[in-house]
Amino acid sequence: MTGASARHGPDGRPDRPPVPPRRQAPPDPLPELVARLRGAGLDVDAEHLLDALWLAGRTGRTGRRAPAPAGDPPARTEPPSPAGTGARPSPAPPGPGTPTAPPAPPRPGSEPAQEPRVRLHTRPAGGTADGGPDTGALPVGVPAAAVLVSPLRLQRALRPLQAYRTGAAPRRQALDEGATAELTARAGGLVLPVFRPVTRRDALLQLVLDASGSMRVWQRLFDELREVFGGLGAFRDLHVRYLHATEDGRAAVSRSPRRDGAPLHSTDRLVDATGRRVTLLVSDCAGPLWHSGAAHRTLHRLAGQGPVAVLQPLPQRLWPRTRLHVTFGELRRGQGVSGAGLLKVVSDGPPPPPGARPVPVLPPTAAALGSWARLLSGTGPARTPGAVGWVSAGQEPARPVRARRTLTPLQLVSRFRSTASPTAGRLAVCLAAAPLSLPVMQLVQRTMLPDSGPAELAEVLLSGLLVRADEPGTGPAGDEPEQWYDFAPGVRQALLGPLGRDEAMLVLKHCSEYVEQRFGKGGPNFPALAHAQLGRSTATGPLPAAGRPGGPGRGAAADAADSGEENAPTVPQPFAEVAADVLERFMTVPLHHTSPSPGPGGEDHPALAAAAALTRRYEEEDMVQYLMDAVQLLRGAAENSPAPADAALWARYAREVLRLWRVQGGRELLTAAREAAERATADDATGRAGHRDILAATLHATADDRRRRGERHEALDLLRRADREYAVACAAPGLGPEQALRLTLARVRALETQWRLGGDSSLLQAAVGMLEAFTDIWPDQHHRPPALALAHGRTLLRLAGAGQAGDQARAHARQAARALRTVVGAGAGGPDAGALEPAERDRALLDLTDALLRAGPEHHQEAADRVEAALRATPPPSARRRSALLTRAGRVHTARYEESGDPVELVRAAARFEEAAPGIPRDAPAHAALLAEWGEALLRRALLGDGTREERLERVVAAVRVLRGCRAETPRGDRAFARRLVLLGRGLMARHRLTGDRVDLREGEHLLGLAAQEADGPLESARCLLEVGQARFEAAQTLGRPARLDEAADAFRAAADAARRAREAADSERSAAESATLGAQAEHWRGMTYEAAGRPRAAREAYGAAHRAWRRLPPGTRPTVEPTPRQTAQRLAELA
Repeated sequence: MTGASARHGPDGRPDRPPVPPRRQAPPDPLPELVARLRGAGLDVDAEHLLDALWLAGRTGRTGRRAPAPAGDPPARTEPPSPAGTGARPSPAPPGPGTPTAPPAPPRPGSEPAQEPRVRLHTRPAGGTADGGPDTGALPVGVPAAAVLVSPLRLQRALRPLQAYRTGAAPRRQALDEGATAELTARAGGLVLPVFRPVTRRDALLQLVLDASGSMRVWQRLFDELREVFGGLGAFRDLHVRYLHATEDGRAAVSRSPRRDGAPLHSTDRLVDATGRRVTLLVSDCAGPLWHSGAAHRTLHRLAGQGPVAVLQPLPQRLWPRTRLHVTFGELRRGQGVSGAGLLKVVSDGPPPPPGARPVPVLPPTAAALGSWARLLSGTGPARTPGAVGWVSAGQEPARPVRARRTLTPLQLVSRFRSTASPTAGRLAVCLAAAPLSLPVMQLVQRTMLPDSGPAELAEVLLSGLLVRADEPGTGPAGDEPEQWYDFAPGVRQALLGPLGRDEAMLVLKHCSEYVEQRFGKGGPNFPALAHAQLGRSTATGPLPAAGRPGGPGRGAAADAADSGEENAPTVPQPFAEVAADVLERFMTVPLHHTSPSPGPGGEDHPALAAAAALTRRYEEEDMVQYLMDAVQLLRGAAENSPAPADAALWARYAREVLRLWRVQGGRELLTAAREAAERATADDATGRAGHRDILAATLHATADDRRRRGERHEALDLLRRADREYAVACAAPGLGPEQALRLTLARVRALETQWRLGGDSSLLQAAVGMLEAFTDIWPDQHHRPPALALAHGRTLLRLAGAGQAGDQARAHARQAARALRTVVGAGAGGPDAGALEPAERDRALLDLTDALLRAGPEHHQEAADRVEAALRATPPPSARRRSALLTRAGRVHTARYEESGDPVELVRAAARFEEAAPGIPRDAPAHAALLAEWGEALLRRALLGDGTREERLERVVAAVRVLRGCRAETPRGDRAFARRLVLLGRGLMARHRLTGDRVDLREGEHLLGLAAQEADGPLESARCLLEVGQARFEAAQTLGRPARLDEAADAFRAAADAARRAREAADSERSAAESATLGAQAEHWRGMTYEAAGRPRAAREAYGAAHRAWRRLPPGTRPTVEPTPRQTAQRLAELA
């Protein structure tokens, strides 16, 4: 038809127009409005409804849809779907000859319904508590699924506790009316009251949760247990406590699950000498307190004064892997009323350690808790079978666990299926079709497998199939972080194999029914977002294939640290990602459209206009399906269009596929975008910049994806290709200033990524020259874009820290400071203040402070002033930003100490670092980095050697405590792992010198050796081996074992060899100077070792090698620590 758009069915024929329905009276909209408001969780009354209607009539509609641009065809009204499925109507083509897409398929889990259904989405990791106007979503509370299988059955099993009696004297008395009446009658009417002791409900239950990181997933279980025991009626009171590990490894209790949420107190508060308290600890026995032995010692003390038990949520087959040794046998209650606290165990296993006490270990089942209740109350059999854990007062810390070898996805799944229970296996398959937020995982478990309990979920969580997200999202203020997981790379696809389309739909169907039946009926809720359709991700970059920010081995925080953006926004993990994976597996939309008729050539192809209309709808309505339709439309048009139209179509197709990849992720989409961009560039005879631009962008994105997967060399090759394509695109004629700026900044980012992977500082110099040239040719020199100055300053800052000599590094830092001052000044209200986001301006201030610190001592005061001004700003900065500012303040004091040598500056630096620590989440990489700086400041102050012995020991102990926490939070494989081990080893060696404790000596030597094994590169290996040799030399002197001198000499020789390799591979003057210095010092120490061993000839040869190494130092380089060239020459002269 001419001038109209035909609606086509699957067979290509136009559908018949629907028969118009009979005219009926319009329904009353008020009941429908009230029903929808209540369905969204809003309980409104008549007054609130009248106010809302009055306000709506005067403010007008506030939809998100933007007005159609001029020239666009008007939107038409589509007839309802005959099946009533509520499927989205196809967009109207712009004119005749336009290839049309088939109707969109029904969404997974949708059912025929006249009313539109609202979808509930989990909040993105790092998202806010409310949907906000930009998300088009409404925050609602979704009924949370119960963790316990049957709480009422569990409460019935615990009823024997109502008969529990303590051995303490009763605290209450009640009037005995019968005895009082009888005694009064015998006394001739004189009232003589008789009181009897009340022993029922005289006990107190203290429910304690191990608040370690691995126990966060059991917070809901703990809350349900509190409700069960609270309604039991067996105890006078119920106290809830949380067990935390302090920075020095001790156990402490508080009233909050967060360590900084309430004051910490000693575990003495759990102790009751009267024996009235019953203690139930909920723990997986795998946290830091169990590894250090503090939990064992705490339970040993409590078990000596009253009944104690451990509720273990993990399945029994995993108990041997925990830190609580469990044996099975028969438990027998002691004699008398107080016998509940005197348990005896009859077991065929090995005898317990001397002095150890038994503690019952209970799974969260009605049978186990019922047996424990009967054992305590004495209402059951004399002997009860069960499991006990033996706890000792002198429990030793556990040995560090070695890293396990990496398994392939199929090996992970095969290992899990061979060891897991059948129910846990089915649960893992069901979770593969759901977003892996902990409340949603519990909801899927309760709906799909209602007879399963915490043990099955624990099997999946600890199976190795799941990984924790690096940056968990936070809920509203004061809430606990949401628990986000994802499957390891490749595991989801392996699990989805046995999951059919119907089963995948059942997961959504049953979860919907569960929520609908319980919506608004009370009980605990978890936050979610209600949206009419599937929204797109708010991420600015792609999610890696692993589904977690940063990919394997590197998180988003690490990437931000590399880029100098400490407060960089975390990459969200939206629900759309998981839903898209399932949708791509089972969707029925054909990958290719039916052959469309070729249209006109060039940029006027009608498919481009149709795709533009679809992408506009995607941007306005946040529906991924529109973007998917545009991708399918462009692919079908490009494959069936002759040249020259195919170049423009393939380029637009590549751009939209890359956009879809940034929403969904997936290597297949990235490969398709790259192939389409290459085809567009090859078919385009004009070599236009837009096509080169999209090819460079796809190569850059592919390189980032390869980098996250650990494929470093492939990523470098792709980045070099991307740089060449960016260069061609930037040199194309006819570029506007804004487009040229965008291409230049993208090329600079590619060069910086290439520098991070290869370490070639010339790439940064090229980026600086490019930005300076672009700045000189900017049309309006008085109003340059802040983004240009920001990129210039940050690139110079990275160049200053790229290993250059001192004067050159300071010069680059001063140039970076000048560029960043303009950005910070614009953020303060200049003409370009609105060109940058507030968060970007905040990060620019942090970068400016870093540049001032590197620019020289004359700039330290400016850095301090800017930090203090930001800390006193109104409104006050957020907790995370305040911590970042306080960290910079500590670095200012550290830099001042290095310049002046005043110990007071180190004390002030440590105080600032300590003040900054609470504002950073403990599981964030930035927290471990802050602890390293804090501990190093404390250690440097302690090693100055001034003050009394007690004062020096106090300083060393404080440094060791902080550095132990730093080591515990640093994962093995982190780039800073070896450096932080060296700091802790130095602290232990310093404490050994003050106390003579040989345990510190052995542990310090072990940590330094471990650091040498974990060193990254020959330069760091030389540093660590030099420390190892010094520790062995000191051990030989302390223990009086000459054989240790040979081990020390071997370590010094290895350090000298590593320093020589580092000097040969040095790519900067600074690293070459440090390598030469380390080599000379290692040879000097080897000579000292041979002297101590009585081998003067070998010592003379070692001193000679050190003297030759000193001569290779670059001019002007002087060592900052001993030994020095003068000392080497002096020893060589004395031995000559």
